Amino acid sequence: MNARDLSGQRFERLATLETREANADARTVPAALSSEAPVKRPWGTEILVHTADAADLARASDGLPLLWNHDTGTPIGRVEGVRLKDGKLRGTLRFSRNTRAEEIFQDVREGFLKDISIGYQINRWEESADGDDVRVTGWELLEASVVTVPADSSVGMNRSLTQEGKPMTDETKQPEAESGSAPVIDIASKTKREYLIAERAGEQKAIKAERERSTQISEMFENDLIPREPYYAALRARAINEGWSVDGARKILFEVLGGAVEPAVDWSSVTDGAGGIRVATHDHQLPPVVLPDRSQRKTLGGAIQQGADERDKFRDGMAHGLLVRSGVLDKREDIDKAREGGMVGKSLRTLAGDFCRMVGISTASLSDEDLAGRALAYRSAVGQTTSDFTNILANVANKALLQGWDEAPETWMTWTRRGTLPDFKTAEISGISGFTSLDVVPEDGDITYGKFTDRKETIKLVSYGKKYRVSRRLIINDDLQALVAIPRAMGRAANRKVGDITYALLDSTGPTLNQDSVVLFHTVTHKNLVEASTAPTVATLNTANVAMARQTDPNTSAVLNIVPRYLVVPKTLENTARILMSAIYDPAGSASSLQPNPFSGRYEVIADARLDGQTAGTAAWYLFADPNIFDTFEVSFLNGMAEPYMRENQEWDGQGVSYMIGVDFGVAALDFRAVHKYRGS
Repeated sequence: MNARDLSGQRFERLATLETREANADARTVPAALSSEAPVKRPWGTEILVHTADAADLARASDGLPLLWNHDTGTPIGRVEGVRLKDGKLRGTLRFSRNTRAEEIFQDVREGFLKDISIGYQINRWEESADGDDVRVTGWELLEASVVTVPADSSVGMNRSLTQEGKPMTDETKQPEAESGSAPVIDIASKTKREYLIAERAGEQKAIKAERERSTQISEMFENDLIPREPYYAALRARAINEGWSVDGARKILFEVLGGAVEPAVDWSSVTDGAGGIRVATHDHQLPPVVLPDRSQRKTLGGAIQQGADERDKFRDGMAHGLLVRSGVLDKREDIDKAREGGMVGKSLRTLAGDFCRMVGISTASLSDEDLAGRALAYRSAVGQTTSDFTNILANVANKALLQGWDEAPETWMTWTRRGTLPDFKTAEISGISGFTSLDVVPEDGDITYGKFTDRKETIKLVSYGKKYRVSRRLIINDDLQALVAIPRAMGRAANRKVGDITYALLDSTGPTLNQDSVVLFHTVTHKNLVEASTAPTVATLNTANVAMARQTDPNTSAVLNIVPRYLVVPKTLENTARILMSAIYDPAGSASSLQPNPFSGRYEVIADARLDGQTAGTAAWYLFADPNIFDTFEVSFLNGMAEPYMRENQEWDGQGVSYMIGVDFGVAALDFRAVHKYRGS
């Protein structure tokens, strides 16, 4: 990794606790969490700017999760009063009363644990023009942890660095490489946390190769297949610290996941051929890495596969039970399925306990808060996230999301065409109505090729989204309405957003078309705009109907005889339009001179309140042809998925998991010929 790859990356840095100021009664310890002291990274020296513009403390506004060794499954309290003061990040650690927190707080008071580490995400940075210094000018605080022995700086993700501000000395120099050979990298030396690989020898190729190796191994351990457990964090540290090759690390990782071997393999002689690096390790100098017993690890074998049927049954039963309780599902077959799964009427707290016991977590001594945290933090070893508690809740929320999308009172989908786009690049849409006319075929003569007029409009997808959070509090409070009502409302909001963007194109004279660089609604050039304040009447409908029918083909100038299908009006004119469409006689006539209404039942009336607030106020109205026959407006979605989506947000703070709800779409006006507007005044 180089400095240009920092966006969205997560890092940690270490500070020392003032344990003498611990308050036993309040169970608090004041702490300076971080500073601007330079920290050596594999790609250079990092300076974390501590100003209000640089530090995003939004997550800490009502307290920050306090974890043990950055383990999201082991929360031990909260960090309160997080603030910037005198160039440092400060706060007060408040320890909870669960068993693990009690033990850690006692060790902190007695001075055995002194290190506090923050986890943060880099969003913005500046690189030095004449060196490897990087000033992080935008970062988001995620969590804080009490830590034991910080992991090596080369681990990449989830690491704590103890070398803040340590000046470089002659002791940091690396051995000189033999002439004509790759530099020897002494990773196990006293200064391994500085990670100055061959830098003194000036071998930039070796430095780059080592950075790439570390990054690839770190990314390998970030895969969803890998459990977020101390065992695998230690394994990753060894893979990087001891110089394992990428292929070698992958092989041993898969063997460990499969339960085939313990990771007691000597990889000290492994070479990374791609980078030309020889690794010299000194295992006798390294402290042993204590790994849990095999029985404490989760593997790809037996235990997971043997319980697959039970988990699938639990997953389906829990999802149906919650959907029935929340009212999202109310059909008899859904109620029967929830009853068969034994999940009818169970609270979220009860379901969290059932889930923990099913996956082997003892719940005997857990409080409601700890129980909720364990259920939310659990991840299956094989990446079967559908069996995880959080994803079961997400499935419930997703069904509510789609229900909200479907039930939204939106009208845009009636008079527009659906489209699909494969990516977020600007795309061109060719007109379907501008095809050359047919010619007479002479006897034994050649038949010429027809073609579309070079008339193309552009369209581009845009992403819209918001975050949705499943928290511990939601489970403890059995807040099922929040679980369902919020995503359901977000589904309606997503549909509403499409309508907002679509109807905005009708305002004023509309967008400028590429085909002739003229606005969509134009009185002279396009002959589809009437500058009059008259409401829909038999007379005005006739004027618009004739104008649309007389529109001509761009190739041959032949009339197209376009027939309108939709009468689109603001809410203020809805009654007028519906009376006109249902009246047998012209409503403008008198009892003594009734005239037939030739437009009775001719057009489908669509009324939308967005039009009431546009430039022409309550006066403008429109006629549109069938969008599947003529070019009018198109709403395109990514890969044709005309619905919102829910994706897990990988950022974790130990108090819950968040999801991003979004919708990807683009809207474009395709042609002027099949649309007509009375502007009003």
